[in-house]
Amino acid sequence: MAVEKEIIVAIEFGSSKIRGVAGCKNIDGSVQVLDVEQADARNCIRKGVVYNIDKTVMCLKHIIERMEAALDMQIARVFVGIGGQSLRTKKNTVSRQFATKTVVSQELVDSLLKANRGTVYSGYEILEVVPQEYHVGLDTTTDPVGVLSSQIDGTFLNVIAKTEIKEYILKCVEASGLEVAGIFVAPIALAGSVLTDTERRSGCALVDFGYGTTTVAVYKNNLLRHLAVIPLGGNNITQDLGSQQIDEDEAENLKVKYGSAYSELSSEELAKNLLVNNGRTIEERLLVDIVEAREEEILSNVAAQIRNSGYQDKLVAGVVLSGAAANVKNLDKAVSVRIHPDKIRFARIVPFPLQAVHPDQVAKDGSLNVLLSLLNEGDQNCTLPKVKEEPPMEEKDVEKEVAAAAAAPAVHEEEPPAVKEEKKKNKPGFWKKFKERLEDWTNTVTEE
Repeated sequence: MAVEKEIIVAIEFGSSKIRGVAGCKNIDGSVQVLDVEQADARNCIRKGVVYNIDKTVMCLKHIIERMEAALDMQIARVFVGIGGQSLRTKKNTVSRQFATKTVVSQELVDSLLKANRGTVYSGYEILEVVPQEYHVGLDTTTDPVGVLSSQIDGTFLNVIAKTEIKEYILKCVEASGLEVAGIFVAPIALAGSVLTDTERRSGCALVDFGYGTTTVAVYKNNLLRHLAVIPLGGNNITQDLGSQQIDEDEAENLKVKYGSAYSELSSEELAKNLLVNNGRTIEERLLVDIVEAREEEILSNVAAQIRNSGYQDKLVAGVVLSGAAANVKNLDKAVSVRIHPDKIRFARIVPFPLQAVHPDQVAKDGSLNVLLSLLNEGDQNCTLPKVKEEPPMEEKDVEKEVAAAAAAPAVHEEEPPAVKEEKKKNKPGFWKKFKERLEDWTNTVTEE
């Protein structure tokens, strides 16, 4: 596949799958998706965290090989997203006091940010810093430069995660023979794509329902205010159904087909038995109760995180739902009952225009929202032209070439005119040669 534009490649390390996408950005702002590949990651990633590096590298190499074949290009570097369990936010305040009133400069603001970056969280690493507000005297502002004050307090929201999360991802990428073009915090990249300007400004909670985790990101006045990852996801519901001696794949199918996050139906209306493996059955009422109970637990944790943000009553734009596990029936009703938002919106696909070479690869069920958001955040070419190697020459062909070279007539290169003229000048004359031979003959006779 020959594409003249710069090709961006992004990798998502999900709890169920490692996904890769290649695409390029068009002048009109649309994104062209060239290829999407994925590999099962359930045996190497847990709750969004790499725990088996060797198996993760194998999955990543498999994805890269398939993408290179589809693109007919060599992939040299990739953008990656960091998410999963232990990702969270912590507020921190840095203060400066002055002997006299001083005009706040940009250098002073930068020094506050630098001091905040030096904050140590044992076992954790700061991945990103989101400046909140600055308290200058009695005023609060997001832009303190130029204000006269004798004190300034800068409040920052630090996005942190356990140190090994980033470390393991970098090891896997490097072990696959790739460079890291950039690292993004996956929930922030997702919010940057699926939330509208109005939602970020008015205030909303973005809830991403994944396979092993559920991520809550709260926005207000265009700023991230709170971020937390709940270690519960769609797979927990599947495992609950599996406790009824149902195979995992079949439990997943039953959850999608018959499960409901909220049900108002009576036991009489859910009285039928559903056929499962080996001719056994499970009561529909029991299945619905299992799914609803786990969804209630997940949403209770989501509600708690929204309260912890301190913006529970300030989210005018309500709740935005994303992720593959958000496709359970009646999830919007369950959210309405458990969280009581003013509005609910499903983000089934990223809002920016997409053009797909293979439309069937771009599912519109929320499962690719993070991956496509990472692609949209990428800003540099990640590929190189493939180096086509000459096929190895067989031994017989080598022998033929050697024989042909030996039989070929020798080629004598003609001397340049200047060299010929020089030789001509230095060539001895006829009479000089005759005189020399005559002297030799005379000497010979005399000696005799």
